[in-house]
Amino acid sequence: MTDRQIISLESEAGFQALFQYAIVGILVINSEGYIQMANPCAEKLFGYTKTELIGQPVEVLIPEPIRHKHVHHRDKYFKNPKARPMGYGLNLFARKKDGAYFPVEISLGHYELYGEQLAVAFITDISERVKAEDHIRQNEREYRLMFEGIHESFMLQEIVKDAGGNIVDLLFLEVNPATEKIMAKKRHEIIGHLRSEFFGPLDKKVVDIIPRVEKGENVRYQQYFESIGRWFDRSFYSLKPGQLVTLSIDITQQKQAEEAIRESRAALKKINASLERKVMERTQELTEALAREKELSELKSRFMSIASHEFRTPLTTILSSTSLIEQYSKAEQQESRKKHTERIKSSVKNLTDILSDFLSLDKLEQGKVQVVKEPFDLHELAGEIIEELNGVLKKGQVILLFFEGRKKINQDKKILRNVLLNLLSNAIKYSEENKLISLSIEVENNQVLIKVKDEGIGIPEEEQKNLFGKFYRAKNATNIQGTGLGLNIVKRYVELLEGDISFISRQNEGTVFTLCFPDQVCRINGEAE
Repeated sequence: MTDRQIISLESEAGFQALFQYAIVGILVINSEGYIQMANPCAEKLFGYTKTELIGQPVEVLIPEPIRHKHVHHRDKYFKNPKARPMGYGLNLFARKKDGAYFPVEISLGHYELYGEQLAVAFITDISERVKAEDHIRQNEREYRLMFEGIHESFMLQEIVKDAGGNIVDLLFLEVNPATEKIMAKKRHEIIGHLRSEFFGPLDKKVVDIIPRVEKGENVRYQQYFESIGRWFDRSFYSLKPGQLVTLSIDITQQKQAEEAIRESRAALKKINASLERKVMERTQELTEALAREKELSELKSRFMSIASHEFRTPLTTILSSTSLIEQYSKAEQQESRKKHTERIKSSVKNLTDILSDFLSLDKLEQGKVQVVKEPFDLHELAGEIIEELNGVLKKGQVILLFFEGRKKINQDKKILRNVLLNLLSNAIKYSEENKLISLSIEVENNQVLIKVKDEGIGIPEEEQKNLFGKFYRAKNATNIQGTGLGLNIVKRYVELLEGDISFISRQNEGTVFTLCFPDQVCRINGEAE
C-alpha cells in the first residue's frame, strides 16, 4: 500500500472521524502482516507513536510465547476474510511497547482497497473489567459463605485494639435478621456500634479465643448473656485478618429443659431436619439461579456475536461503496455509481430490518403489543404482500398464492401482515434462484389455515428443536444475513392471535410452515395440535 493510497484513505471524512475519535484501538493490516494505519487510541493502548507502529509487523503486539502461531492464523484469515470476533471463547492478551501484557477483546473486519486485501482489528483493553470480575467473584464467595442457608444469629465484627495491641472491643460490621430479633434492635441501630454498648465489656473468654480464631482455628462454646437472659451455642471463625464472624444458636429452652433430655433431643432433631431442608431448598434455588444466569450469559454472547456481525457487514459495505462512488465522477461511469448506490440502499434496508427485529422483540418482551381485531379481506392482504415482495425476489423465483374459502376474516391485520412478511421473506432469503415459493390460505369453520412452502436450504433435523429460540440460527444459515429473531417474533405474534405454528423441514429440500388461528382447536396433518 503506497503513501498516496494511505493519504487518500485517511482523507475520507467519515472514516477519519470514526478512526480518530473511536474509543477502541483500530489497526489496519495488509495481507503480509504489516501495520498500515493506527488510530490514537491504538497508540495509547500499546505505548507506541504512530510513526513507530506504521510498517511494523503486527506480531510485535503479540505476546512472545504465542507470536509464532499468530502468523499462521493471520495467513489463514486472509484466505477467507470475514467479520468476526478473534479468539472466540479464549482469553486474549496483547503486548505493550514496554513488554507488559494486558487482556484484550478483538473484533476483525476486512475490506479491499486498490486491489489490496486489508484487515481491520478493533482492540479493547478489558483490564479493568477483568479486575472487577475477580473482585465480584471474591465478594460472592465471602458473602455466600456467610449467608447461604444460615438461620441462626450471624454477626460480622471488626476486632478493636488499643495502642498497645490489646483487644478491647468489637465493632459490628454486619448482622442478619435473626440477630436483630435477639437484640431487639434494627440493623441500622447495630451496624457501626461497639459490642460494649449492648453487652458491656468483653468477657475474658472471648478475649482469649480471638487470637486462636485469628490463627485459623474454629472455636465453639456455650454462653449465657445476663443482659437478655438467654443461652447461646456460639461458633467463632475468621474470614479475613482483623475480623471475627460469630454464629449463635439460641439454646435457652434446651438449657431450661435439661431434665427432659429425650424430649429436648427430639426437638433438636426436628430443628436440624428443618435446617437441612432449608439448606437443600436454598441449594436448589441457587442451582436454578445459576442455570438461569448461564442461559442469560449464553444469550448475551449470541446477541453480541450476531449484532457485531450483522451491523458491521452493512456498515462496511456502505463505507466501501461510498469511497468507490467518489471515484466514478465521469458521465460514462453512471452505471458504476448506480451499482454502488443500490448496494448502499440494500445495506441501509438490512440495518433497518435488524433494528425493526430488535424493536419488535423489545415490545413483545415488555407486553406492549396489543391485539386489535378488525374485519378485513385476507385475500387482498396476501396479494399486497406478494406484490411488495416481488421487488426483492431472486432471479427466477416466483411466489404462488392459493386461496380457498371466505375472504373476510376478523383478526389483527397488522400482526398477521408482519407474520406473513417474515415467513415469505425467509422463504426468499433461504431459497436459491429459480425456486418456487407458495402461500396457501384456507378459511373454513371459523378457522384460518396458512401454509408457507419453499424449496430452500431447509433446517438440519438436529437443530429443529431450537428454531424458535431467541438469536438462534442454524449452522447452514450462518453465512446468510439475519439476526435469529424473526421466527421467535413470529411465534410470539401467532400466540397473541391465539393460534399455533409448526413446521416440517428437510435439509436441502425445503420447509413448510403451518399456522392456524384463532378460535377453535386447529388440526394439522389430521391430528389436533
